[in-house]
Formats: sequence, C-alpha cells, structure tokens
Amino acid sequence: MVRTLHNEALKTTVSKRPGPNKDNLEETRKIFLDEALKEFMEQGYINASTNNIVLKSGMARGSLYYHFGDKNGLFKAVYKTELTNAADAIKPVIKACTDPYEALIKASQKFLDLCMKPTFRKITLIEAQSAMSFEERLELQSVILLSLIMPHITELLEKGLFTGHTPQTFAVFLYGILGEIGRVFDFSDNITETRQTYEHAFLETMKKLKSA
Repeated sequence: MVRTLHNEALKTTVSKRPGPNKDNLEETRKIFLDEALKEFMEQGYINASTNNIVLKSGMARGSLYYHFGDKNGLFKAVYKTELTNAADAIKPVIKACTDPYEALIKASQKFLDLCMKPTFRKITLIEAQSAMSFEERLELQSVILLSLIMPHITELLEKGLFTGHTPQTFAVFLYGILGEIGRVFDFSDNITETRQTYEHAFLETMKKLKSA
C-alpha cells in the first residue's frame, strides 16, 4: 500500500514538471543559433561550414538536421532572429510617437542605428542576398518589420500624402532605401560620417515626398 501511494505521488510530481525534452530542445536550438551566427559572420554564408558549427556546438549533427534541416534552414533561422531583435528595438521608438510621420522617421533612424552594428548589417543586408531569394526575404521583412509601420503609412496615405503609393509599395520603397544605405555602411572607411551623409539625404527626400 505504501509503495503504491509512493508511486502515485511520483507520477503526480513528474507530470507537473516542465518537460525536460522541451527544455533541452530549446537550449540546443539556441546553441546552434549562437554558433551559426559566429560562423556566418566570420566566413559568410557561402563558405560557412555546418561541420564547424556542429563541432563548436558540441551537439550531434542529427540535432542540427532536426531543428533546421540544413545550412540554408539554419541561416534563415538566424536571419529571422536578427529581424525579430530589430523589431523589438524599433517597437518602443514607434510607440513613443503620436504623429504617424514622426513614427516613420524615428523608426527609420532606429533602423539605421541597427545597420551600424556589424552583426545585423552583415546577416540581414549582405549575406541574406546569397542565402535567400528576394521573395523569402520580403515575406519575413513584411511580417516582422514592415508590419510595424504599415498602420502609420496607411494613415498618412489617407491624409493624402505619398500619392501614387499603396501601404505595401511605400513600405517596400522605404525599406529598400534604408537597406541600401545600410549596405553602403559595410564598405565605408568612416561609417559615422557615411551615416550622417546618407541620413541627411534620406530625411530631405522624405520631406519632399511628404510635401509633393
């Protein structure tokens, strides 16, 4: 009788615990993402080696296949993580704005701040072009980043600004300009000076578009 009660109590305790397998899966995934980020940064997507990533992670190769499928799937996961982190940084900037035009400008400037960081710039603007199709990149950009500014663009269009655009076309238009500026940073000898020059040109362009 005592043994039966003990077994029942043990079953109850175990059933209430968070599943160790799920915890292990999440931790394994994080380790792979961290090592993959380093490898893609150091070697670029084309030359990155999953052998190196597996070796440095200390995990089994089968675990990489389970979580990501292959090198391309692993890169896409890293890319998505960088976009998500960027969105988390931009959200409070937008939230602090009461004017939709100001929200666009502040969000754009925050995006340029992020482009100053080698990790974000290289993964999302440089290596992503080798690893992913434009359609794949645009899909994730639209869901994770562009959705943040879409309501503000819609509001401005309803007020008669940026004529000739739809919310989608203007969002892609804006992201395209900012992305190209970010790529320029990667080849600049003086990134701070380059940022100032291109940001000034961007702001002047936005003013002209707003008043057109």
